[in-house]
Parts: sequence; structure tokens; C-alpha cells
Amino acid sequence: MRVFIVGAGEVGFSTAQMLSREKHDVTVVEQDQELVDRVSDQLDAMVLQGNGASPKLLADIGARKTELLVAVTDSDEVNITCCLVAKAQGVKRTAARIRNNDYYDSKDPFATDVLGIDFVIHPERTAAEEILEALRVPGTVNVEVFGERNIEVAEVVLKDDSPAIGRSIKEVNLPERSLIVGVVRSREAMVPRGDTLLREQDHVFLISERRRIHEVVGAVNKSTSRVEEVMIFGGGRIGLRLALALERDGVSVKVIEKDAERAEYVATRLRKGLVLHDEGVSREFLLQEGVNHADAFVACTGDDRSNLLASMYARQLGARLTVAIMSRAEFSPLSEALGVDIPIAPRLLTAGAILRFVRQGEVVAVHLMENGAEMVEVRVTRKCKVAGKRLADAGFPPGAIVGAIMRGKEVIIPTGSDTLEAGDDAVVFSIGSVVDEVERLFSR
Repeated sequence: MRVFIVGAGEVGFSTAQMLSREKHDVTVVEQDQELVDRVSDQLDAMVLQGNGASPKLLADIGARKTELLVAVTDSDEVNITCCLVAKAQGVKRTAARIRNNDYYDSKDPFATDVLGIDFVIHPERTAAEEILEALRVPGTVNVEVFGERNIEVAEVVLKDDSPAIGRSIKEVNLPERSLIVGVVRSREAMVPRGDTLLREQDHVFLISERRRIHEVVGAVNKSTSRVEEVMIFGGGRIGLRLALALERDGVSVKVIEKDAERAEYVATRLRKGLVLHDEGVSREFLLQEGVNHADAFVACTGDDRSNLLASMYARQLGARLTVAIMSRAEFSPLSEALGVDIPIAPRLLTAGAILRFVRQGEVVAVHLMENGAEMVEVRVTRKCKVAGKRLADAGFPPGAIVGAIMRGKEVIIPTGSDTLEAGDDAVVFSIGSVVDEVERLFSR
């Protein structure tokens, strides 16, 4: 597929990286020369300096032969304009990152029906939903939902008191109809075997029916107390959305916001939550406001450095769980070292959403990880290579495993003797090096 990406920031770069890896013909347009140089040096893609909304530029690069334009600049207005111009120039499909609710509401079809944008990405909304899912399942650092919300994959970090440490996968006492599908150790993903020994600080991926996920997490993590008090650092789009959702869940919320006008606005939106105006977060301030009693501390300002620093303080002062928004890839390796339990990367969430849109048809959902691994839900068609075959005979590479099958309303946690049938949805964990092989197995 020929793809034209406007904007080479963190989101544009991650999207171009993912699509290039899948052998799509990618062209990136960016006005900032420094970003142009970065993408040119690191990606196998054509990079042009210029205005992605320019009709002349689009015509020059062959818009009529381009299947998809993705507009992910920092400006909603520019992204909308790019999509309008692209459609006028003959681009078949368009996708835009839109943050402002004035331009897009999921209940209002204006952006898609009137503006003609085929796919709208709202990274802040997605990030808030990601955090909320994790907080709703205590003991996890991430939860992904598949199979029309009937299947969940929970990521758990094994702490020193975990009963799973030192045991092999086959010795872990998991409830029935659940499975360990993946392990990330020292940022390297693997599909474990029955004799794989689990270690402290391993990230373990557990899959089961959604209604049983709490029980499954409890088998490997003793700290599964319900989240009842949350402190949020940053009252922006993510922070406010999260605070409102937590209030609806009956959770006590405290929001810290450094901008006085924004703090006042957030206070008017919350029913019971407390909003604090403070210019910066120090250890003394956090301790004074009771961070040591917080079940979770969420740092979601627009500054990665501030998020990391605040999370580190919160962890040191006794917060049970820390969450931080990491917009820039360069800070991701620091998150675990500084005490961040749940790093949330909006750029990966956006890239994953675009990837699902590009693969639309058989692919139902995609979750991308920093190490290149993927959790994907894919539809089994009659003509694909795995249809009608037992999993043991389907030819899955060693770095991939089918963790669950959705067959109608039934959730199946399979063994090698189970068969994939046309119409099934399969949830597959794959390490980065075998993603292409897995895609080919499900292709027609």
C-alpha cells in the first residue's frame, strides 16, 4: 500500500516505522528540517520537507495513486485540512489525529460524514481508557480487551512476593481456562515454554475470559487490592477524562494542576474530586497532600520529564501504583528504572489504531509494545492458511502463540489439538521478528 504521512513527530515517526516494517511504500512530509533529518536517518521511507496540505505537493507525489493519507501533526486544523485536500486530489482513504472535541465527537458523525475523514484518532481519549482499564484490574500494569470485550490480556510484573517466581510455566497454579502467552524479560519478548522459569521483574501476559481475569491475576500477584484513591498530576485532556471516569466508578480523586485557569475549569467538571493548584510537584508537596495513602498516582502532564520525576517521588513516598504518560520514545527505557509501574505511550496507541485501520478486514484489534511484540485479534477466513487446521499443525513460528479463540459467544483457551474454523477470532501474541509470518498465515 502507498501511504502518505503528514507530520514526523513522535506519532508520525512511530506510525511510519510500523508501516515501513510491514513493507508498505511510505512517504513522510514534514516542515521542520530537524525532524526531516531524523526520519531520513532512521527509517526506510521517502521523506520530504514541505506542507502536507499543499495540493501541488500532493499532486507531485502522485496522490491519485496513494491509498491512504495519515495526518498526525500537532494541529487539528492542519490535519483536517490535509484530509480534505487529499480527498480532492484523489487519495482513496484518509486518517486524522483530532484532539479537540469541538471538531470530533464519537457520537457525532460530522468528521466522518461531512468532512469525509475515514478514520479519526483521538490519542488522549485512548490513553485515558488504557489507564482506566489497568486501574480496574488491581495487580496489573496493563489490560487489553479483545473478543468484543469478552477476553482480556493482563500484563503483570512479578514482584518479590509473587508465588510464581522460581517456578516453571507448567508449575504455576493458574485457574482453568487461562494461559500465560508471553513474557518480557529485560525488554525482550518471548513466548514461554512449559519449562521456562519465571523470575522477579518478569512482565507476564495472562489471558482469560474477562469475568475471570481478577482471579487469574491473583494467581501470580498478591497485591490485588481495589484502587479506591487516585492522585492525578495534570488536569489536561487525559487527566480530566480519567478523573471523570474514575468518579463514575466511585473512586476518590485528587487532581494537581499548575495552570490556575485550567485548575478552575477542572474543578467545575468534577462532582466530588479535589483540585489543587500548584506550580510544580515536589516531594514535600506530594507528602503533604497524602500521596503515601494513594492507591495509584497518575502523571499525565504534557512534559515527560515532569511525569517521570513526579512518578519517582510518588513511588519513593509510598504510592502503591504509579502511571506516567511517555510521549517520547527516548524516555521509555527510563520509566521502569525510575519506578513507573505503567508507562503509557500515546504514540504507540495511535500507531496501533492506524495499523488496525490499514490492515482492516481480517484484523479486529492490535496492541503494540515498545519491544516490537504485538497482541493482535484476527478473523479466520475460509481461504486463509490456518482455516480448518489444528493449532499444532497450522505452522505458527516459535515466537507466536494463539492465546484465545472467540467462536460465536464462546471463549476458548486452546491447546494444540484445537482447530481454527472460518469465522473464529484468534487472539495471537507474537514477538516482533515473526509478526510478518503470522500475518501471512491469516492472509487469503
